[in-house]
Amino acid sequence: MTQIKRAQNVTKINFKMDLLVFILVSYGIANIMIYSSIFAKWREFWNNVSPNFFGELFSCMICLPFWIGIFLSFTLFSITGNYFNTPSLFISAFFDGCLASGGVWLVHNLQEKLER
Repeated sequence: MTQIKRAQNVTKINFKMDLLVFILVSYGIANIMIYSSIFAKWREFWNNVSPNFFGELFSCMICLPFWIGIFLSFTLFSITGNYFNTPSLFISAFFDGCLASGGVWLVHNLQEKLER
């Protein structure tokens, strides 16, 4: 009986760590792409190409993390696919995009509140 409880606790800890890593990686990538000087010319280029789509995409802390979450889902791991056992990789990628968008938005707003 105690081995089952230990296994459940390890699973909970792993999920929490996976969730934290997924959101922080998404936040880091989004923060660099939206605010850093490294990507300033990249943002300017895409703003000139398509100001209504790419210009908005590379200035929005809700929009860009959605696509970052999808990218991470396909390249690293799908946190929602592992947790919910979704049958389709594309459905998991969509949920990972939503998770990244919401998580990054929460971290971004928390950071902004702490800066005030």
